Amino acid sequence: MTQLTVISPPAEAPLSLDAVKAFLRIGHDGEDALVEEMLQAARERLEQVAGLALVLQTVQLCWREWPADLTGRGARLPIGPVQQVEAVRLVDEAGSPDDQTSAFELICDRLCLKPWTLLPALPTGGRVEIELQVGFGAADDVPEDLREALLRLIGAMYRARTDGAASVGLPRQVQAILDARKQVRL
Repeated sequence: MTQLTVISPPAEAPLSLDAVKAFLRIGHDGEDALVEEMLQAARERLEQVAGLALVLQTVQLCWREWPADLTGRGARLPIGPVQQVEAVRLVDEAGSPDDQTSAFELICDRLCLKPWTLLPALPTGGRVEIELQVGFGAADDVPEDLREALLRLIGAMYRARTDGAASVGLPRQVQAILDARKQVRL
């Protein structure tokens, strides 16, 4: 089982407040707090559904065992795009870390064991902690299709607040954008 924790959240939102207000056609400042909350909620939801990080952030993955494909073609990481593997640590039952970063490399968003390296033994009752820098970069680096998906999701959330809908499903247009981004996996 993979546990994902955000260590350093994004330093900025993927869209400016002004851009979201222009999309929603809001010409006043009375709903700025609401719009900012919706922007954050929509970003988190889109990232979760798509398995992406929009703006650069640091996350930690926790594994209780090594993935089976790690020694083959590498373990596919559950979030991307991955910019850098900052640390791979084995943590024993008492919480003492053992740095193993030098045994691994990143190839096409997969964590791979370096050639001629043996997989380190996982301590009994221990875990693997992996720190990654993920995201497209700054807000300006977020691809246009994902910006559009984010705006459409915020629009649906904004409309639902007056329609009395407790939660908004993923709009078809947003799902279509995400489907177009799916990679073919062989």
